[in-house]
Amino acid sequence: MKILLKISFLIILSALNISIFAQGKLLNEEELSKQKVYTTVEDGLLNPSNVYILYLSYLGLTEIPKDIFKFTNLQYLSLEGNFIQYLPEDFKLLKNLEYLNLSDNPQISARQIIVTLVELKNLKSLALADNKIFKLPEEIGNLSTLQLLGLEGNSIYELPESIGKLKALRILYLSENKLETIPIEIGRLRSLQILDLAHNQITEVPIEIGELWNLVELNLEDNNVKKVPVHLLKLNKLQMINLRKNPALNIQKSNFQTLIPNTKIRL
Repeated sequence: MKILLKISFLIILSALNISIFAQGKLLNEEELSKQKVYTTVEDGLLNPSNVYILYLSYLGLTEIPKDIFKFTNLQYLSLEGNFIQYLPEDFKLLKNLEYLNLSDNPQISARQIIVTLVELKNLKSLALADNKIFKLPEEIGNLSTLQLLGLEGNSIYELPESIGKLKALRILYLSENKLETIPIEIGRLRSLQILDLAHNQITEVPIEIGELWNLVELNLEDNNVKKVPVHLLKLNKLQMINLRKNPALNIQKSNFQTLIPNTKIRL
């Protein structure tokens, strides 16, 4: 459920663009918040054009019900906690989809998900937590409209260079994985505001992280970071950095705080 809260946070955080499709006009975040939350496909079929939000979480689903594709105005879909094995080709019909939660569906392929979603040009938020993902495919860089990407609780050991193509990304959750390094391409994510890398095996932070001008929060708790990246001093908008539980890190909080007086430091 925590990932649902994070997606809801993004709705509040960002103003949505208005686009026109055959399906109908996209609702902005205020309009979307007033819509009925449907929890069964059967209920939605009574008035398919009014289905904007659909929660089908923890229902034991092994495949996506075909009738979902009749909900052409759907903008928010949660399929968390099921046993879905693949996204059908018809998933591309959901042209208005902006928020998709596929967390805790460990049998589905990350690559198959991402390749299928490439044609959804309004997709802003994708949650894939707890899906036993070991490696992200290069195709992740093709999801250029993403603003939130949730990948917590997987077994990801490296990030592809194409991660740097996600120029619209504001929030990246990568805690509880097996990352040892961060690619230098991370520095291209100039819109990034929150970067959570807690509970990994990271030993070094690349200097390119100093290019994340809009970064507000950086979480490196419980890693193997050996030294504080000096390039963080360039990040004028940084409000919080968490460096707890990095046993090899030897630093005096008072000295570091002097260098970045406007940033809350957790050591």
